[in-house]
Amino acid sequence: MSVFDHILEKSPRRYGINKLWSLISVLCLFFLLTGCWNIKNVQDLNYVTAFGIDYDNGKYIVYTSSLEFTNVAKQEGTRSSSKTPTWIGRGEGYTLDSAVNDIYAASTLQIIWDHTAVIIFSERALQKDVNKMVDSLLRFSGIRFTPWVYGTKTPIEDLFAVSIPFNLSPIASMLYSPDDVLKQQTNIPPLQLMKMVAQLNEPGCTVLLPSLSLNNEEWKKDKKRFSQHELDGVFVLQNGKYKSWMKQEQVLGLRWMSNRIQKVHIGVGHPTTPDAILTIKKPKASIKVSLQGEVPKFYLVINVLSSVEEITDNATKEYIVAAAKEK
Repeated sequence: MSVFDHILEKSPRRYGINKLWSLISVLCLFFLLTGCWNIKNVQDLNYVTAFGIDYDNGKYIVYTSSLEFTNVAKQEGTRSSSKTPTWIGRGEGYTLDSAVNDIYAASTLQIIWDHTAVIIFSERALQKDVNKMVDSLLRFSGIRFTPWVYGTKTPIEDLFAVSIPFNLSPIASMLYSPDDVLKQQTNIPPLQLMKMVAQLNEPGCTVLLPSLSLNNEEWKKDKKRFSQHELDGVFVLQNGKYKSWMKQEQVLGLRWMSNRIQKVHIGVGHPTTPDAILTIKKPKASIKVSLQGEVPKFYLVINVLSSVEEITDNATKEYIVAAAKEK
């Protein structure tokens, strides 16, 4: 047998071996691919969008507010013909973790924390160890540093149960989108968890936690009163401890110190019958410090853009400017 004939005889066998190895290599690649065998549909998950913490009788009481995915994912310009439902969970325990586990035990669907956009502390909870509570929160898988944080004197369950006008998604409310309110009118800047954590850990820094309440006077649906969220003051925290609550009228200076506030309406002149209504836009503040002996003196310089919305016949430009400086 010639060498040429020997090669022809071996080629089919070698071809079969190569084909087998190629097949094995392809099969091995399947093990490297990510699969979707355990994935669940969005409607089969419980998306917690707001989380509340209360404390009573030696126990932590936690509340969760969950939204149906179909109501969150509405197309722009569409509205539901019926009221958007809000699902509220409640659990209690001697620690924050055990209170959350109480909710887990009674939840039919898997709870997802990745979409948590709001965290509310009751006044009673703020009187406990705030740093410890925040540390426990950040250990929950999915909770980030971006949620808006509030304090409240109002029952948390009532805050979560507020209906949204025009049957819009709850995500459109002031609770979830405080920046939208800043475009119209506010005296209290909102606060995110990341900034709260930074201020809690900064020696000598004071946390001014926005106080959330319900306004039952300004809006009606037909002739029935319609509750809406409102910021009515701040909770003062220093070194992680609760100091006091201050109503909005006591902290009006905050509106000039925050770069988040875009528009403020003020009346100048007489308190009950103002001589002019001004719209203040984009306030910018700078602080200058000087020493008089060993005593530091702080000077606050504020620059604003202003327009006159309403004015009486007797108010002059000089009078309006002088009166506005008193605000």
